[in-house]
Amino acid sequence: MIKGSASPEQQDNFVPKLVNIQLGIDNRIVWENIDETPHTVTPDTPFEDKYSGKFGSVGVVKPGDKYEFLFTQDAEIEYHCEPHPWMTGKLVITKARF
Repeated sequence: MIKGSASPEQQDNFVPKLVNIQLGIDNRIVWENIDETPHTVTPDTPFEDKYSGKFGSVGVVKPGDKYEFLFTQDAEIEYHCEPHPWMTGKLVITKARF
């Protein structure tokens, strides 16, 4: 979450907007709030990972704080910031191909 993400004019709020995740290689994702405003990481539709539990920040991610999640199964998840719905992103989680 970059500086100025709370502004609807800021196109690059979640950076990157699309994250491709390969299970077993890079399946722990960290969102860091470097903005001056609290934000959330909220799935558009509920998602629960069988090992890691429910995806989505509990409450807000305050400036300077992080939210991280370990994915263990294939999924496509679109998400947004609850107080700033123009902030959107997408995760595509697939099995690693060696």
